[in-house]
Amino acid sequence: MAKGDVEKLFKNPEKVLLKLATPVILANGFQTLYNFMDAFWVSLLKNSQYALSGIGLVMPFAFSLIALANGIGIGTNSLISRSIGKKDKKTADKASTSGFALSIIVGIFFGLLLFILSVPLFNAISHGESSENAIKYAKILFIGAPFLFISNLLAAILRAEGDMKRSMFALAMGSILNVLLDPLFIFGFGMGIEGAALATIISRAITIYPLYFWIFKERSSYVHPSLNITRLDLKLCIEIFKVGIPASLSLLLLSLSIFLFNTLIQKVYGPLGVTVYITGSRIGSLAVLPALGIQAAVITLTGIWYGAKRHDMVKRTVIYAFKVGILMEGIIGILIFLFSRPIGSIFIHNAYMKDLLPEISRYLKTTAIGYPFMPISMFSVGTFNGIGKSIYAFLITTFRVIIIAYAFALLYAILFHIGLFGVWLGMLTGTIAASFFGIFLLKVKNIL
Repeated sequence: MAKGDVEKLFKNPEKVLLKLATPVILANGFQTLYNFMDAFWVSLLKNSQYALSGIGLVMPFAFSLIALANGIGIGTNSLISRSIGKKDKKTADKASTSGFALSIIVGIFFGLLLFILSVPLFNAISHGESSENAIKYAKILFIGAPFLFISNLLAAILRAEGDMKRSMFALAMGSILNVLLDPLFIFGFGMGIEGAALATIISRAITIYPLYFWIFKERSSYVHPSLNITRLDLKLCIEIFKVGIPASLSLLLLSLSIFLFNTLIQKVYGPLGVTVYITGSRIGSLAVLPALGIQAAVITLTGIWYGAKRHDMVKRTVIYAFKVGILMEGIIGILIFLFSRPIGSIFIHNAYMKDLLPEISRYLKTTAIGYPFMPISMFSVGTFNGIGKSIYAFLITTFRVIIIAYAFALLYAILFHIGLFGVWLGMLTGTIAASFFGIFLLKVKNIL
């Protein structure tokens, strides 16, 4: 990205925000398309309820890897954006090199660790066909973890300098490729659930190429990292970790919450309850598409304005993001609430899944009520990540998923004997409460 293009970021935040958010929303749209199609193809397998349940068991651990990768990406993004705001390109370059090195090291270490532990791990969590499918899916997914870390970090470098379009192109290309490879590997090569995992890994690996070309070969990005990972700057690594560790912990808490909710759901409903959860979650991911795009823009813009010491522009960015996010999420929430049953029926391909449709519909209706509140807590988290104060983002996430959502899910489902519906109510309670807590922390830190 040329220097002149970077200078455009120092403009009216209301106009810049949506320009930055739109490509990310599109990229997330392609990712959601992949999530839909992945679930769709897996749902066509024999005994698909157990295949989907197996993927549901892997989700917390796969999400843990995503959390670590995103944490390094967010830490690097924040440091680069703040350096750009300070007009310090040298530090921005060094930060990108350090982030790249960290992504490779951490990706290899944790990918191998989870690969080695996959068999005892999933046998301890569940049994029968669900655990067998989980092991098959996880082994391939974990061994390909470095591709996830590298592609995520390179995309984060482009986002940090406001180059959302090329970042979107690469990630969208990977998602589309994944959609095309899924049926080929699952059915064409007869690999079943293992084919779904392999298609994901191959797609992630190919995604790296355009990012690598633009940043390292063509050097058309504003920030120029080095391929020599031994040139990482320990001081800057610490700065990345200051933001990245709380950001990773926030995302890991989300992973932990999936694990806790899976366990609770199996207790009150059985393994098929996990199938309801994962199916509903995939459909519900539609709701966060605009919010995720805007959140990415918020991280970059608040980081730049904070680095430039323009706290008034940080406030303008956050307030405008709230207005747009609430409107978009409210509309999506209404649509999903009204059409929950036909939307849920997309994944109904056998008698077992048909019996689950009422529960899938109830999950969608209950959680849809919280969609207008979702962007408030998400953008609060994005703001604190952007300005380098991720500990407050971590507090918001902890408050939502553990202190409120899981605690109230236990209260409703177990003590009040509401069962599975009580779990969904707990999730809704956490979403609403976190929005108010996010506003409270922003006011305490004089951001609003």
